[in-house]
Formats: sequence, C-alpha cells, structure tokens
Amino acid sequence: MSQGYHTNAKTNLHSREIIQQSSLTNAALSKRFAINEKTVSKWKNRDHLIDKSSRPHTIKRSLTHLEREVIRVVRTLTWIELDDLVDSVLPSIPQANRSNVYRTLKAFAINRVPEEKKEQAKKFKEYEPGYLHIDVTYLPKLGGIKYWLHDAIDCA
Repeated sequence: MSQGYHTNAKTNLHSREIIQQSSLTNAALSKRFAINEKTVSKWKNRDHLIDKSSRPHTIKRSLTHLEREVIRVVRTLTWIELDDLVDSVLPSIPQANRSNVYRTLKAFAINRVPEEKKEQAKKFKEYEPGYLHIDVTYLPKLGGIKYWLHDAIDCA
C-alpha cells in the first residue's frame, strides 16, 4: 500500500525512519530536513511511520436517518425540484435546508430527475396567454389587523 502525503508534507517514510533511528538532537535533525523542531519531536516519539487519519471518527449530519428516508421517499414519489422539496418537508423537518436536502439527494443518487420522470415533475399545466391563476391566502395578524395575500400567476 502506498503512502499518500498531503500537499505540504515535508517528510516521507524514509525521512521519518531516519528521524526515529537518529541519535542527533531535534535541532540538528530539523536543520537537516528543513522542518520544525516540533515535527522532529513528533516523529521521534511515534512508534510508526504512517500519518494518522485526520477525518472525523463520526460524521455528524444535521438530519437523522429517518428524516433522510422521508426526503428520499418524497423525492421518488413526486420528483419535484430541490427548492420545492425543501419547502414541502420544512414543516415536518424544521432543520431541513437546501444544502442538507441536496446532500441527501446526492447520497441516494436521486439529485437529478430521470428523463422519464420529467413530465411527472412539471408543476403547471400549459395554458394559452391571458390565463391567470389567482390564489388568496390568509396572513398572520400583525398588530391585531388581519391581512390577506392575493397572488396571481400567469401560467403561460
């Protein structure tokens, strides 16, 4: 198995072995390899030559397994767009946002709508120019006054 070094690594397996077996001082070894004395000390005190992994031991996701499964099911049943999907799951999953929903779709490999499902994912029926879809929505009371939202969409 070959050792993968990060882009700024100043030591390799050979130089680390020399450092561990050397009786020279840390200062002398740091000058020889053009590295910091703390790096020399680190490799002298280790009993192995391979870098430790820097990845997290546990990956913390902001969504639970059940919430991710809900997103998967909603997506595969409706094939709605990402933003609409986020809006639809937000009432039941308050911590859902665009990025963690997208990561969930990516993990399940359903981030792109298949060609055969694109027709199912369409939002509005096509209409002739001049047709308006009008909705009326209640808004929360502000200052004791009730408000309404009138929404008109030109579907053409």
